[in-house]
Amino acid sequence: MRKPSLYPDRDEGCFICGNPYVELHHIYPSSRRAISDREGATVFLCHEHHQGRRGVHSGDRTLDMWLKRDCQKRWMEREKATEDDFRKVFYASYLEDEDQPAKRFSPGEFGEVPF
Repeated sequence: MRKPSLYPDRDEGCFICGNPYVELHHIYPSSRRAISDREGATVFLCHEHHQGRRGVHSGDRTLDMWLKRDCQKRWMEREKATEDDFRKVFYASYLEDEDQPAKRFSPGEFGEVPF
């Protein structure tokens, strides 16, 4: 059973910049793509933020890791789950490498995000 999106405002264009021309990004790709679909871990991104120089699939992993951490926090909050619960579903945790807790952002607050 498919769960609601963790990014409910995603129909308003790119989650980062608001560009109306978007591509669907599976936040946890490859072998976890079906899990991302089932758990609502997808977000719309414009081409630049998806496949471009500053995109999640570029060599710079800043945006990719930020989305993985943000999505994990949203999932844990929605499911009232622990980090171990997240690992059981997604086979990894993206919070382990954080020096400090990441802020949960909403569209329109991206002045503070480094991308």
